[in-house]
Amino acid sequence: MKRPVFVIIFISLIIVILSIVQVSVANQISTTGSELVALQNKVNDYQRENTILHEQLLAAASFTTIADKAKQLGYVPAKSQVYLNTPLPLALKQ
Repeated sequence: MKRPVFVIIFISLIIVILSIVQVSVANQISTTGSELVALQNKVNDYQRENTILHEQLLAAASFTTIADKAKQLGYVPAKSQVYLNTPLPLALKQ
């Protein structure tokens, strides 16, 4: 008579332990999902910021922007170009 009672208690104990394990694993999975969503939001924010910075870089490096800044600094276009027909010696003899 003792043997069936022992088996029933043992099986009940295993069911309780496995239920607790299942609840703890489900809890960990649910928090991992929320962390994943937070990380995906951060990635999206960084991608958006990267796109904005890339556009600002392209705007700053454009020819019209550089030409406008050069005019503000007092640079003027060259009126004539100077060409050297013969190369000068590296050091002049004295």
